[in-house]
Amino acid sequence: MSDKTRRPQNKLQVPNTVRYFFMAMVLGLLVLILIMGGKALRDAPPAAIHVNHEGLTDVQYRSLQQIMDQQEVSSFFTSDLQALRDISIGLAWVDQVSVSRDWQRGIVVTALPKQAVANFGTERLVDAKGAVFVPADSRDLRQEKFATLQGEIRQAPVIMQQMQQVNDWYSPLGMQVEDIILSPRMTWLIRFDSGLRIIVDNENTAQKLLNLSQLLSNQLSERQDEIQSVDLRYKNGFTIS
Repeated sequence: MSDKTRRPQNKLQVPNTVRYFFMAMVLGLLVLILIMGGKALRDAPPAAIHVNHEGLTDVQYRSLQQIMDQQEVSSFFTSDLQALRDISIGLAWVDQVSVSRDWQRGIVVTALPKQAVANFGTERLVDAKGAVFVPADSRDLRQEKFATLQGEIRQAPVIMQQMQQVNDWYSPLGMQVEDIILSPRMTWLIRFDSGLRIIVDNENTAQKLLNLSQLLSNQLSERQDEIQSVDLRYKNGFTIS
């Protein structure tokens, strides 16, 4: 017989009851830690909301901060960031919003305002995408450097696109749109900073406006200053006043 077969095995056998006892203790500690952690989260003070001032005017900052101050938030970890984002983006003048957690500042709200490129009527502005909004500061209304768009709000993107296209065609003539109106009957009324007025219907609108810009550049170039208005609502021509 070899030494291995003769040597008795001295492994310590732990009773099952002891093993179960230690397992129960470990599980109990884990449950206790979870309960205490949950209680700590529930009892934690409300998180502070910090509005990032960067990119905002004083009026915009105060407007957003006032809205955030009215919100009931829970702790740093349990606050609903998406809900705060939805509330912020609900402000008419806000274009983009991000909400994040920051250990030092709390919940940080960063907003980018819409950038107006034109007036829409007398009480609203419109951005390059055709989004109509009321600015945070009423003093931003009726800016003289902006053209004025008028029509139904849902048609704002169409009106904006039309104005941009007309400016591209007529800018070589030294003319820019000052007012552009789309009536309920889909008739366009355009006034340029030169004083020229154009009225055109919704049939082949783009082609008629393009053709007129070419005529003003060529055949009518010498009489351009004499023209006050042009009516393009005809299939085979137009009238000049």
